[in-house]
Amino acid sequence: MRRFSIILLIFTFLLGSIIMPKVSYAQFLTGSKFNQSPGVNVILYATPEEYQKATGKKITKFNEAPELAELVKQGKLPPVEKRLPEDYMVYKTEAIGQYGGDLRTASVGPAGGHDLYCMTDPQPLFNTDAYAKSIIPYIAKKLEYTKDMKKIRVYLRKGLKWSDGNPFTADDIMFWWNDIVLDNELTPVKPKVWMPGGRLAKFKKIDDYTIEISFLVSYRPMIKSPTVLTALSYAPAHYLKKWHKKYNPDADKIAKQEGFDAWYKCFGFHRDAGWTQQDTNIPGLGPWVMEKLTTTQKIYRRNPYFFGVDTEGNQLPYIDRIIVDIVANKEVVTMKLLSGELSVGGYMSGMMMKDFTLYKGNEDKGNYKIFLYESLYTEVVFSFNQAHPDPVIRKIFQDVRFRQAMSLAINRDEINQFLMGGTGIPTQSTVHPTCSFFKKEWATAYAKYDPKEANRLLDEMGLKKGSDGVRLRPDGKPLELTLLYDDAGVGYRSDTDLMLLMKKYWGDIGVKVEPKAMARTLINKRALAGELDIGVWSHPRLVEGAVYYPGIEAHWKPNNSALAWGIPYALWYDTNGKSGEEPPAYIKDFFKAWDNWVLAVTDTEYKKRAQILWELQAKNLYIIGTVGYSKWPLLIKNGLLNTPKEGFILAEPVRWWAISYPEQWFWKK
Repeated sequence: MRRFSIILLIFTFLLGSIIMPKVSYAQFLTGSKFNQSPGVNVILYATPEEYQKATGKKITKFNEAPELAELVKQGKLPPVEKRLPEDYMVYKTEAIGQYGGDLRTASVGPAGGHDLYCMTDPQPLFNTDAYAKSIIPYIAKKLEYTKDMKKIRVYLRKGLKWSDGNPFTADDIMFWWNDIVLDNELTPVKPKVWMPGGRLAKFKKIDDYTIEISFLVSYRPMIKSPTVLTALSYAPAHYLKKWHKKYNPDADKIAKQEGFDAWYKCFGFHRDAGWTQQDTNIPGLGPWVMEKLTTTQKIYRRNPYFFGVDTEGNQLPYIDRIIVDIVANKEVVTMKLLSGELSVGGYMSGMMMKDFTLYKGNEDKGNYKIFLYESLYTEVVFSFNQAHPDPVIRKIFQDVRFRQAMSLAINRDEINQFLMGGTGIPTQSTVHPTCSFFKKEWATAYAKYDPKEANRLLDEMGLKKGSDGVRLRPDGKPLELTLLYDDAGVGYRSDTDLMLLMKKYWGDIGVKVEPKAMARTLINKRALAGELDIGVWSHPRLVEGAVYYPGIEAHWKPNNSALAWGIPYALWYDTNGKSGEEPPAYIKDFFKAWDNWVLAVTDTEYKKRAQILWELQAKNLYIIGTVGYSKWPLLIKNGLLNTPKEGFILAEPVRWWAISYPEQWFWKK
């Protein structure tokens, strides 16, 4: 993997007494060239000045897609030079592209994920590299922070515009903060990521293109974790104020006219620009924005105000549209992939290694190429509801011997060979091996297949076996559990074959587990109501720049809707003990250790506190891992160029395909 060239400059500058007192900033990002990932050949320059400095070349002429040129000719759009920001981003691509064509993908249901959702969802101010280690300019051009890590400054691109042509400025970030995050009806529980030291951060507009964020304490995650920076958001104030009660006294009246019983519900409907977006008029900043929504398709068209160009001055994206076909189930997605109807396929299309030969054998017929990409995941993890409503089950689940036994009963080597073609690594649920503080013993803790020891631990707990081999609870009832899983989803967490293996492994030690397929929405409702026995999901955010997240990283938190290993305990944590239920000491230790970790200042403190935290997970097994870091099939249609190659990293914490920058993909004519 090519290394990223990130220049770290230390300098002092005067800001003037009106703005703030003299303060020393370390310039964390200057926007020099970045190469994003293994298997990707694109280099980014945050500004034209950075491009000129690195190459000695200057872009003097700009070009645009034919459809946009026609709109300019008709007087419906300003010329491309006036649509681009003053400090646009420059992409040095593998090949200069050609304009035109569509990217096609598919989702199961209208609110399902699809392979290119990373490009149709709202785009982040900063992007990241393949292992979530580096913070890379995207919508914003630069980030600076003080040496004491109590303040950061974010610099936006001057002249950047929303897709409807309205200016994007610091006001859009301040609107998001002041009128969404701080509004108690829209955000009743404030996100802990913005509360280091127990006090909310303070946002200040310096000028139209600069904001400053101040924290009560030194706040290392905001400058060391690309994932934490994604918490910094924005919203189109000029568009959304119509539905906000602060700005429109008639907001409740409008809400009722639109079928909502409160203004904040109506506001949320119009603000949503993610998977469940229905307002096709909300403007965006990414390469494509939603143009049309039907019961069978979502169509996204190129943003005429997108801020990136290639080295010849061609405004990106090259491709006209992204079309998402809405289908009934993942089998239809598979058929579309095999028939060559879809442009790309990967994790969100449900492609798995056990079907590798099927996809590979159909390459010529489907007119595509299959590669293998690298996963950053523990592919499947399980949890036991330690706040279970049944007090007998709760006591069993809270006994660490039970969780250790259930982990020792899993034949991870068999799962790896049977489902993942032997490409994965049997592992406990813990951080990625690339983390600077990683210890191998965390990955091997209670991860060896040892049903004999598992049986011994359960015997020691007093869970005797009945005549049918099923262990009995202390009240004499058989120990029977239900494992709900979403068989319409993606990944091994939704794989029926795996769930049947788990039934066998746990049945072999006398714990009767019945897998049951159910719609994800119904599982979520049961999970959030605290009614799950066993949770199942994947652990995607294990790399250093993603797992280091205040307020407990989403996939470890007890109220994660997929795992739900302690809903009332998470509420207790989020509300500082005002609501929910006080957890047992071993869970409070986990909360405290996480909070201490994210408040570390020095590298030494950071690593020392990480050791304490992840030792707790290895000992207590709040979440149980199976196999991780396997290879997965990646499908790319023939003729689609500037796309990823073998060895590409495809994962949630690095925004899936986004690190290959699909705005510079193109179809060869």
